[in-house]
Amino acid sequence: MRQHDLNRVEFYSKEDMAGPHHLSKGEHILRSETKSSYTDINDVLELYNLKKYFDNELYLKSWTQDDISNFKQKATEYGKIIGQFFLTITDANIVELHGKLLQGYIHSFWEIVSNHNVFKRISKPTFTVILESEPHLIKEVLTHKGLVDYYHTELKDFLLTYSQSAEILLGFYETENEPHRNPKFIPKSLTVADKENIISNYLNSTDTNLNYIGLVKNLRNRNDFKISDKTRLKAKRLYKSETEKFFADKGGMAYGISISFPENAEKLKEVYIDDKLVAHYSYSLDFIKENNRPYLLFKNFKYLFDFIDNQNRINLVSKKSKLGLFEKIMGVHSQNEYRIGIGFSFSEMTSQGQIYGYNKIVADLNTSLEDILHFAFTTAFQVKYGFADNARFSIPSATNSYFEKVRLLAPEFESILKQFKLFVEDGNIDFELLQISSSPTSIKDIPSLNTNKYIYFNADNKEMVGCSNLFFSDQTLLAYVEPFKEDKYHTFFDLLVNEQVSFNNYEEHQKLQLNYLIDKGFINVDNNGFIQIKNTERLFVFKDLYDNEFISFYHYSIEFQTEILQMVNENIVFLESSLFSKSEQSYFNYFLNKSEFTNGLDLRNSYLHGTQANPNEIQKHEYAYFKYLKLLILTMLKIDDDLQISKAIKDGTERANG
Repeated sequence: MRQHDLNRVEFYSKEDMAGPHHLSKGEHILRSETKSSYTDINDVLELYNLKKYFDNELYLKSWTQDDISNFKQKATEYGKIIGQFFLTITDANIVELHGKLLQGYIHSFWEIVSNHNVFKRISKPTFTVILESEPHLIKEVLTHKGLVDYYHTELKDFLLTYSQSAEILLGFYETENEPHRNPKFIPKSLTVADKENIISNYLNSTDTNLNYIGLVKNLRNRNDFKISDKTRLKAKRLYKSETEKFFADKGGMAYGISISFPENAEKLKEVYIDDKLVAHYSYSLDFIKENNRPYLLFKNFKYLFDFIDNQNRINLVSKKSKLGLFEKIMGVHSQNEYRIGIGFSFSEMTSQGQIYGYNKIVADLNTSLEDILHFAFTTAFQVKYGFADNARFSIPSATNSYFEKVRLLAPEFESILKQFKLFVEDGNIDFELLQISSSPTSIKDIPSLNTNKYIYFNADNKEMVGCSNLFFSDQTLLAYVEPFKEDKYHTFFDLLVNEQVSFNNYEEHQKLQLNYLIDKGFINVDNNGFIQIKNTERLFVFKDLYDNEFISFYHYSIEFQTEILQMVNENIVFLESSLFSKSEQSYFNYFLNKSEFTNGLDLRNSYLHGTQANPNEIQKHEYAYFKYLKLLILTMLKIDDDLQISKAIKDGTERANG
């Protein structure tokens, strides 16, 4: 096992916060005479790491300008020493020198070998000896393009037999890119067939990781990395069996929901979670019976079941702000997957249970969810908003099996999207024109009647993103300050709106962040030394965007709209228009297809192309039908919102509430 000397200088990145600490460790070297020659490779590599701080113009605040000038000259001398030392490396001494490396200098060594073509003096058999003696070095070697190109045949042979090669390939092609992580390169001689063999052998081995098996079953094929349907099926079956084995051995956290519609309820709706983590939802049956007109029954999906919020945004989407810390950092995730956590799973379970339960309630009222949606699309929207009077929506019969129902509902869902698209574009629905196009309509291509409908944060504005994180991220420490440390405020924003916070109670390093927020006009310090929020409208827009990823322009008051337009001018946010917001589009794509996400349920393609489950698997088709029904309900709610905003604008009203 290699040693690790904690007293040595190491360079990680320009952004790394440990820089001043390492520069302090190297200050004695900078102030000492440079030796005429060096024999210890670790001494040379320490000079290399120290020089990188000057290459990136990173200095200690305690240094004078003369110090910096002198140390820069020293760093130039270090460059010559490093070059001279590595000129002495040959095939004869490379194995011995490599064996003496400290753990912290492995990357620096191979970086120099690659960047300065030292590898041309190291034979391929010798390189193979080094790699086979320390197989874990493969992950380091693959970060250097020069090495990968020069030793591509040797690396191919190694990867074909290395037990973790599949995880390396999946990490390269499939997993999320991590910031500050050195990119990897794959040897050009490793063919597509070689890569699939590596994956297949991994699935056959006894040393697999459930997370990586999940990546294989959802793998997105590309020209240089693809797997056959047989390999994918093998991964799918293995994932199922290993998951069942895991939960059988380890158990897990159980949670559930209960939906009820009691008579004589004291509250319109109520929810509580018991000590077994079962969430109990109850909704007043009397209210539903007393307000049993079809359009009101339709709107219960907003007012009772909270499918959409007060801005008519879909509440069920997966939000980054709702993922727990461990859900964000634990496990292996594909860059092409729809990220979901416990909150999303719970929400899906709840909404599915609400539809099942409500379906039975409206049946007792001599109607059905399908009839309610049919009324909304073909009658209510026309009466309330002037929607096309020839709109069509064919609903399945109550006598149809769930398999038949979902096969009928899938194309009707497509038809509704196309009808609304034509209405937005032409002001009417021409069914002859609609029938010419047989291709499915992309969710992102459904337009809105209203310009500048949604507001999104400009992620390229790093300064404002940083300010937003300081206020609303639970990972910043501005909320942790005396005398409120025990109150456990999760964010700086929560602290400010609930307490009088003194600027002087913060540590000096925290005051740097506070001064930054002051410079950007978000806070100030009053005459009593307390921190006060400035520009309340802007900060609340920031919070809404942080929590929900988008906001609806027309559901804000004139004062807020004016501020939002100013933020557009400052390149902080941007406006776009479509029926569904970006996160809502992703939610629909997750269920309907695999165009955006590899872990999508692919309901649309399964039922339109006939690759769904066996007709006798009733429960699967019932699940798919109610899932499709939910997507249809959400679509109708979004259309209702769009029509409502359009009418409000035409009527000259200030806001589009509903």
